[in-house]
Amino acid sequence: GDYVRLWVPELQGIKGADIHSPWALSSAALSQAGVTLGETYPRPVVTAPEWSRHISQRPGGSPHPRGRRGPAQAPAQHKDRGIDFYFSRKKDV
Repeated sequence: GDYVRLWVPELQGIKGADIHSPWALSSAALSQAGVTLGETYPRPVVTAPEWSRHISQRPGGSPHPRGRRGPAQAPAQHKDRGIDFYFSRKKDV
C-alpha cells in the first residue's frame, strides 16, 4: 500500500489494504479519503470475477458500488480457475 500511496497521490487518504481496490469502497469511505471515482480516480475498466471473491472476503469488506462485480459468471474456459491459477507455476489444471 505504501508504494501505491507514493506513486498514486490521489489515493493517499485511503488507509490499510483498501488501497488495493478503491473501487470496492463505500461512497462514505471514498468521500472521507477525498476520492471521487470517475473524477479524481478512474473507475476500473474491467473487474475480473476472481477479484470479487477476494474483495468480498476482505475484513470489513463493503459491497461493490452499485452492486457490480464484473460478469455474473466466469467465461467457460476460466470457470474453475481462481486467482491462484494465474500465479502458480503449475498450469495442468
